[in-house]
Amino acid sequence: MDDHETGTSDRILDAALRLMQAKGFKSVTIKDIAAASDVSEMTVFRHYKTKKGVLEAAVQKYSYTPGLKIIVEQNVVYDLNHDLKLIAASYLDLMEVNRGIFLIAVQERATMPELIGLIADNTKRLHGVLTDYFLTMQERGKMAVTDASKQAMMFLTMYYGYFSSRALWDTQFISDTQEEFIATSVSTFCEGLAT
Repeated sequence: MDDHETGTSDRILDAALRLMQAKGFKSVTIKDIAAASDVSEMTVFRHYKTKKGVLEAAVQKYSYTPGLKIIVEQNVVYDLNHDLKLIAASYLDLMEVNRGIFLIAVQERATMPELIGLIADNTKRLHGVLTDYFLTMQERGKMAVTDASKQAMMFLTMYYGYFSSRALWDTQFISDTQEEFIATSVSTFCEGLAT
């Protein structure tokens, strides 16, 4: 695919996500997507075949797991407080990129369970990356020996909860900024895992 085709694909995906987030998956048509991305309906069909294909391509494009894996592999210094702040901030930043997909998945959870499955697969891979990090920290004697898989799940759940609360209700439930929430939660988490 050349640069022009890539630009067209990106415009289609971005327009589709905006529309689906605002109106719901069922209410959006290929005609709507084409008009919002300034292409013909035939162009949308040529790139993605179906409206569901557009959404699945968006999930694949904006998948956050590979990005977070690279951050962990290249930027951790094996200091629990530093690394967990980095991982938490990176996770929340990447989730923000995926906000549209998250909101569509919430809206369509009953009618498109396979979308939840695609997102769940990404979360499982991320869980594996964080579990491996915790195991390495345990092997280095830098955190208490616990069930690394459960600790990774607890950590991800905490930040998933923060993200979903802010995505769905803005500051009505959690008013802390991302930085405040990370500082407090990482400090508490590190105290619980200290050697």
